Parts: sequence; C-alpha cells; structure tokens
Amino acid sequence: MNKKNYEDIIDLYRNKIIKREEFDNRIKEITNDLNSPIKEYYIINSYFYNYYYVPKDLRKYLYSNSLPILESDNILVNDKNKVKCALMNAYFADYNYEMSETYAKDLLNEFSNDIKVLRDLANYYTKTRRYDLADNIYKLIIKIGDNELINNDYEEFQKIVNGIKNPYAPASNENKEKYYSFMNKLGIKIDSNHGMTLSRIKQPEKIKVGDYPIPIEHIQSDFDSFVAFDVETTGIDHSKDAITEIAAIKVVGGKIVEKEEFLFQELVHPYKKSIPKNVEELTGITNEMVKNSKKIWEVFPEFVDFIGDNILLGYNCMTFDSKFLVRAGRLSNLVINNEYFDVMHLVKKYKKSLDTENMTLVQVGKALGIENPQAHRALADAITTAKVYLKILELNRKGD
Repeated sequence: MNKKNYEDIIDLYRNKIIKREEFDNRIKEITNDLNSPIKEYYIINSYFYNYYYVPKDLRKYLYSNSLPILESDNILVNDKNKVKCALMNAYFADYNYEMSETYAKDLLNEFSNDIKVLRDLANYYTKTRRYDLADNIYKLIIKIGDNELINNDYEEFQKIVNGIKNPYAPASNENKEKYYSFMNKLGIKIDSNHGMTLSRIKQPEKIKVGDYPIPIEHIQSDFDSFVAFDVETTGIDHSKDAITEIAAIKVVGGKIVEKEEFLFQELVHPYKKSIPKNVEELTGITNEMVKNSKKIWEVFPEFVDFIGDNILLGYNCMTFDSKFLVRAGRLSNLVINNEYFDVMHLVKKYKKSLDTENMTLVQVGKALGIENPQAHRALADAITTAKVYLKILELNRKGD
C-alpha cells in the first residue's frame, strides 16, 4: 500500500503482464484507503500508458478531479505537471483549444525536465504552428540525451516545417472552424482555404485491371496488432463507384488508443462520380463536403504510408472494402500487398450466441455491448470493427 507497490503494478500493465480489467481492479484496491487528492492522482496516473494521454471515455474523471490535485501541497510539482500535461492533451483532443493553451503556457513557464512532458509540449506547439517554440523544445530533449524517444516525432515535425507534410487540422468541418478561429486569435492567420493544400497533383498512369494483385485473406485470428479500416463510397459497384472517405486506426498489442498518431481519416473527392442523395442521407457525407477534398491518388499514398505492413482488418472487407482499395491502388499507380482479415467471417462462428437479427456491423456491435457513435462514417466504423474483433478474441479465449 505504498507508492512503490503502485508503480510496480503500473509496470506490470505497461509490460502487458496483466490485462486492463485486472489492472483496474488492482488500482481500486490499492487506492481505496488513500486520502484525497492523492487517491485521485494515482487513479489518473493509472490512465497513462506511454505518454500523459487520457482516453476519451476516462476524461470526465480527469476534468472533475484535477483541480484539487493541482492545488494540493501534498503532490510533487513533477506529478502536478503530469496532470497538467494530461489536461493539455485532453482538452486539445476535445477541441477546447483555449483550455489546452492555458495548461501549455503553465508547462512552458515551469519548463519541466520530464522528457514525456516536453515531448507532448513540443507536439502541442507543432499542432498550433508555433514552430520556433516546438523546435526549441525538441532541441532541449536532444540535449538532455533522449533522442530515441522523439526521433520519429522530430522527423515528422521537420517534414511539416519544410512543407513536405501538411500542418495539423481536425477532420470535421465543425472542429476545423474551432481550430482556425483559435489560430487567428493567436495571431496566426489562415487563408480562405484554411491553409490546406488543395489537389494539384496530376493523376499518375493507371495500373491495368489484370495487372493489380488480388487481395489476400489472412484466415487465422492469431494477432492483436493490426490496422482496422473502412471506406465510404458513392455506391456498391467497385468497378464504377468511388471512395468518398477512408479511415483507419492502428492497434498495437490489442490496445485501442484514439489519439491522432494512431488514427487516419480523409474525405476524398470521388473519382468521376457524385454522391447520390440516398448515400448522402445514409453516410452524412455530402457533395459539398468533398468538393475541395484531395483526389484518391493524393490520399492513397498517405494511407499506404500509415498502414505499413500491418494486417488490414475490415468488416465484410473481402466482399467490399478490399475491392475499393484495389481500384484506389490502380488509380494511384501504387500496389499494396497487405493481407486482409475479414471480421465478418469470424463473427459468423458466433452467430447463434450473438442472437442478432442480422450481421451488420451495428447489430453485431450492439450484441457485444459495443456502440457505434457514427455508423456509416469511416473512422467510427473502423474503430467499431477493431472493438468487435478484440471482443471476439476475448470470448474465444474464455471459450464462450
């Protein structure tokens, strides 16, 4: 019942020796007799994994319990900085940029020597396009000597500074407006196109239909690291219809983290097609939303870079999504050789026990206690697909 025991248990979880449910139960046990706000600090600390980031479903607890921690004389300054960093990241992820800025300023003024705090602070100033500040923080981390922790981050940062990669912008139009309004308040003016690079890349030479590899299916559910993906389209005919949105989430070791570095989401200007009214009503993606979006040959290389050589996990993907990716690859002159795993094939083994009317992703999710917050939008469907797969794996291990 002391700090050392607590940190040992956190290490067990981070090293994947115990699962999340058992971990949460142990945290409740060892914090039960602690006084506030030390108890609340340890619970919030248990939400952290590699960085000071709190998942969306746990942020309410962070917001409700952080103030007493920050005002307490019994909490160390370095520990308070972890909470401030978590608040900065959480408010930014929830598009509350003003509150995020408040905690970023505090951290900048105190200038913590915690490498993870500095890394997240540099990332924050990169996303808010204050590149001089971000560069100074990265250089401080390098000076301290922990290059390995931020090598990838620093490379991505330099790509943005050098114009190789577009700067940060939220996915939805509503949140874009919040972000650009905030940026303008900072004195960083954004042009009428919101600073995004519009499609100017010429379409490459297409790969012929017969020359593109057929999608390969991975049969065994023997993995817990993958990329779950989904596409929205103008219709169901992959030979004629076009992708309007493509999204994915990268899952490592069975852990779903809805943080920007693990997510991919892009609206796509449909190739030689418009979105029919019934599809607009189904997906919520309108012709107006995609009219200035990138063409598929601009988006697809970014998607391929994101997925790496991971297994592509989809729902009914062998019948539908994979075929649209093949066409996207042909139009982009870019071949992918990733294997696909179709979660629907796995779910069918549990059809009787699921007791669901049909095999749609929404219905299967509900049968497993998984809510899809925005069905027929690519990112929500991709995340739901990942959750369904991991839940089935769990049922399979229990022998249910």
